[in-house]
Amino acid sequence: MRGFGARKRPSEGICRKILAQCVVFDNGQTRVAFVTADLCALSYRQLCKLRAAAEAAGIPQQHLMINWSHSHYGPHLGSVCAHTRNLDYDALFTERTQPLFAAAVADLKPALLDYTVGSSTMAINRRQLNDKEQCIGMRPEPRKQIDPDVPVLRVRNADGSIRAVIFGYACHPTTASGPMLYLIGTDYPGYARDWVAAAYPGAEPIFLQGCGGDIKPRAIRPGKKGAAGRFGVVLLNEHDTKASVGYEVGRAVVAALAVPPPPLPADRPADPKEALKTPVPLGGMVEVVPLPSRQDPNRIAQTPFHMGAWRIGDVYFVGCQGEVLTNIGLRIKRQLRDLRVWTNGYTHWGGGYFPDAATYPEGGYEIKMSAFAPQAEGILVNNAIRYIRTLQKDPIHTKPIPRSHP
Repeated sequence: MRGFGARKRPSEGICRKILAQCVVFDNGQTRVAFVTADLCALSYRQLCKLRAAAEAAGIPQQHLMINWSHSHYGPHLGSVCAHTRNLDYDALFTERTQPLFAAAVADLKPALLDYTVGSSTMAINRRQLNDKEQCIGMRPEPRKQIDPDVPVLRVRNADGSIRAVIFGYACHPTTASGPMLYLIGTDYPGYARDWVAAAYPGAEPIFLQGCGGDIKPRAIRPGKKGAAGRFGVVLLNEHDTKASVGYEVGRAVVAALAVPPPPLPADRPADPKEALKTPVPLGGMVEVVPLPSRQDPNRIAQTPFHMGAWRIGDVYFVGCQGEVLTNIGLRIKRQLRDLRVWTNGYTHWGGGYFPDAATYPEGGYEIKMSAFAPQAEGILVNNAIRYIRTLQKDPIHTKPIPRSHP
């Protein structure tokens, strides 16, 4: 399994089955696909395989976004090198995921899309500071920022029934340890999907992980004699805790969709039948971005960094490799407040932390584990803005993505 260094042995069973899901959008000119998986991280080899399978189904590599939930209760797909400790599961993952694109394309149907943003405070910042503004460990820090947004893209059939609900949140799926530390499962995203599926029978619920590199579920137990709370040990039993925080996100999705959508712009047909005749803009762009090294900001970090953006109608998705801290996602949205922007970490492949520049003086685990210098934040944000402004004018980009060699 991947996600907790404290594990001393392989998994011992399955709490609940994990999923890989694929949704394809087609406007008659091009296609965009989102793939999600209940994994802690994706290997580079699997990223290349998924891109090849997408191309075979008529989806340009630039138009593919792969996002994993970052669940710490899934199988390990191996390190970033060509060798892996889970050869059997690696082969099974390939077998199960390669057909997803063709299956989704074969199931294309006319659809209407609407978008809204809900809110949830299920999460809490985990970088607790002392009186000298230094990070003292992974403990609850309510004085620091979270991203409460729960963005929701609803897919409806021509008759108005709901076909899919794509939603996101920025928070580590690390709800509990104890007896469930060695059981395969989805953690809270799976239970959030359950709630949405129960609210909209027949609809496919799909979760995207946001920029939550410094965020954990607000599941906390008081320390000794009521001292600072701790993560990982909870007051409810392990299963009920995972379910309760997941249901909280699911309720936020349903509450957001309970509000009637705003009126359509004047240039959009109000009649759903007419709207179906109007293709929405689709497209995306992905780059391998050179970033300054934390050890020597005058040199390029050895870690290849993939980032990109995708457009579905009037909604713009940003996806960055690794564990992007929440202030970066918030900054991108602030600087593009005139648009509907959905920010995601844990996209493309690989792990590694990407802190915002203001966090470096605090120190702590995320800073120690980052490969990048503080100056990298500005590069990432400026690239995200450039991608989205480009997609506003010309959404279709199909040139091959440069190969990196991790």
